[in-house]
Amino acid sequence: MAVRYELKGHLTLVEGDAPYTGLSPIVEVLSTEEFEALDQIPQEAKEALRDIEHAESSFIEVFSDFTLGSFAVPAKCDTTSAITCLIPSDPDLFAFFVDREHLIFVDDGGFAENILKEIGKSGIMRRMTTAHCLYMFFKNLMLDDLVWLGRLEDSMESLEEDMLTNREAITPKIIMGFRRLSMRFLTYYQQLASMASMLADNENKILPKEEAVAFDHASSLADRLVDRAETISEYSGQLRELYQTRVDLRQNAIMQILTVVTVLFAPLTLITGWFGMNLNVLPGIGWSPMWIALIAFFLVCTIALLAFFQRKSFLLKVIK
Repeated sequence: MAVRYELKGHLTLVEGDAPYTGLSPIVEVLSTEEFEALDQIPQEAKEALRDIEHAESSFIEVFSDFTLGSFAVPAKCDTTSAITCLIPSDPDLFAFFVDREHLIFVDDGGFAENILKEIGKSGIMRRMTTAHCLYMFFKNLMLDDLVWLGRLEDSMESLEEDMLTNREAITPKIIMGFRRLSMRFLTYYQQLASMASMLADNENKILPKEEAVAFDHASSLADRLVDRAETISEYSGQLRELYQTRVDLRQNAIMQILTVVTVLFAPLTLITGWFGMNLNVLPGIGWSPMWIALIAFFLVCTIALLAFFQRKSFLLKVIK
C-alpha cells in the first residue's frame, strides 16, 4: 500500500486516502506496480526503472527534468557472532525518483518506509523540499555506520587473538566471510559517494543551489566510510595471511615430528636391512650374543640422537 508524506512544517504522514492538495511537496513510498500506474510520471522514467529494478547496485541516472536512481543496501550482521556474518543475505533493493515537487521511493519491501519514519521522528529537517528530504535519507542510510564498522573491526581483532592463542578452531570460511562482508560494504560506500557527488553536481538544475551543496557533505561522509571500509578490508587480508601462516607452521611441526621419528629409527632400519640379507658370510652372523650387541647399538644411537636433538632445542620445538 502506498505511503505518502507532505513536506509542510515537517515530514507529515498523510493518513488514509486523503487527496493531494498540491500545496506542498510530497514524498511517497510506492510499489513497482503503483509507480507504473502513475500518470504524472514520464514514460522515460518508468522505462529506466524497469532497467534498474533487479540491479544489485547503487547508482544514479540524471535526466533533463528528473533524477532516477537505485539503492542496494547490504545487511549488517551481528558483529558479536562470527557465524551470523557468514550467513549470506540479500541486500535491500529499492529505487527513487525525484523532481522539484515529488520524491518517490519505489520499494516492494519496507526499508525506505522505515527510513522515512526515522526522519519524521527526528524532526530535524531544516528545509521542506524534496531535495533536502533526499539528503536526509542519504544521511540516515549511513547513520551509525562508523560505529558498526568499528564493532566489525573489534570482532576481527578478537578473531586474530584467537588464532594467535589457539583458543578456538578458526576455519577459512570464517576468514573469507569477514573478507566478503568488508568488500561488500566498501563497494556500497563507494557507490554512495559517487551518487552524492553526482547529486551535488546538479547537472539538470532541479535542486536548489543550497541543497546541491548539502550533498557535498553526504559525499564527504561516504568518503570517510570508504576509507574505514578499505582499512577493514586490508585487515581481513592480513587475517587471511595470518591464518595461512598458522597452517604452514602446523605443517612444519608435523614434518619435524616425522623427521625425528625417521632419524631415530634409521639405525634400526640399517641393522634390519643389513642382517636381513640372505647371506651366510656377514660378520657376526654365527655369533649367538650378536642380537644383544645390536640392541645395545640401537639404544646407544637412539640416546645419542635424542641428546643431540635436545641440545639443539629441536625436541622442544616438536613438543610445542
